[in-house]
Amino acid sequence: MSQENRREERFTVQVAGRYRGRHGGSRDIWFKDISEYGCRFFDKFSILEVDSEILVKLGNIGPIPALVKWRDGSTVGAEFDRPLHPSVLGHIAREMDRREED
Repeated sequence: MSQENRREERFTVQVAGRYRGRHGGSRDIWFKDISEYGCRFFDKFSILEVDSEILVKLGNIGPIPALVKWRDGSTVGAEFDRPLHPSVLGHIAREMDRREED
């Protein structure tokens, strides 16, 4: 989906987190972008399938129920069951982004 067709603003981030699958097992991941409706994350050895139900945790925020909408190799796109509150989204984008750190 191109940026022009998106219904919301996306924030490019690098936020450490994790996901847990419906049937157990969790993995550490890096979130690459986020909006109030979903996220994109990097999972080097991803085995998630489209339509998998997962719980994501961005830093200390979550768990947030989500549905895997697409996967392209190690990159996964997920849609949240409920949109994030704008203040939560702002906090993640402003305070949790680690792109500038070395």
